[in-house]
Amino acid sequence: MTEHRKDLVDALSQSLKAIDDDYKEEMRELRILFEDAKKEAEKNEPDSVKLRALLSDGNEMVKTFAGLDPVWQGVQRVARLFGML
Repeated sequence: MTEHRKDLVDALSQSLKAIDDDYKEEMRELRILFEDAKKEAEKNEPDSVKLRALLSDGNEMVKTFAGLDPVWQGVQRVARLFGML
């Protein structure tokens, strides 16, 4: 495995851990996508087209989630305030 792909696998592993630690259900689809990308990157001869597509999709999902995260945090705070969480 090249150093570049090792860095990619490490970054994906860290992202998966962060999702598991902080987000659970709301990031289920992104977690699956990152897991698929990590498995592809770990292969001796990864399919670069597939890997690029997975990472591109992940990039778009992260952008979308980043924009919605403040709203989600607000909804959770209100739900806690009313004893719903």
